[in-house]
Amino acid sequence: MESISAIYKLIILYMLDRGGSIPMPWISGFLLENGLVDFASLTETYMEIEQNGLVRLEGVGEKTFVSITPEGEETLRFFGGMISDELKKKADAYLRENGRKIRNERAVTGEYYRSSFGGYTVHMEVRENSVPIVSIELNVPDEETAKQTASRWKEQSSDIYGMLIEKLF
Repeated sequence: MESISAIYKLIILYMLDRGGSIPMPWISGFLLENGLVDFASLTETYMEIEQNGLVRLEGVGEKTFVSITPEGEETLRFFGGMISDELKKKADAYLRENGRKIRNERAVTGEYYRSSFGGYTVHMEVRENSVPIVSIELNVPDEETAKQTASRWKEQSSDIYGMLIEKLF
């Protein structure tokens, strides 16, 4: 493993260790914005760390979330000292500045699938501390409506949740 490639992998593990499950674009954004990696190297890095069992990739709707595995945690314990303090501070600041947005991507989900009745089912959910606080399934006639509904849920879930609480309690 090349030294510079090792740093890419370790900083990803470091961020996951600090931030939990993170959508892939947020990690990529940090690395690319700071000039730490180019896109081709980044794609290869994700493949390698997944194949080596250091991270787990999970698709949620149209997003891919990355989580550190116990093997990744162990690797970080052994080799985390290779990451400079300056780079750790940048990663910590990035996670602090974007933490709420990152958590919201995991907390509010809207996904759809083809259902047995011939239309589509849109599954919409809001989670707080990994516990669902509202979960709604809505049947719609076509894929375009399903896609729009899932997208609008992500934008308006707090208003809809507030309205439900107001009307039901």
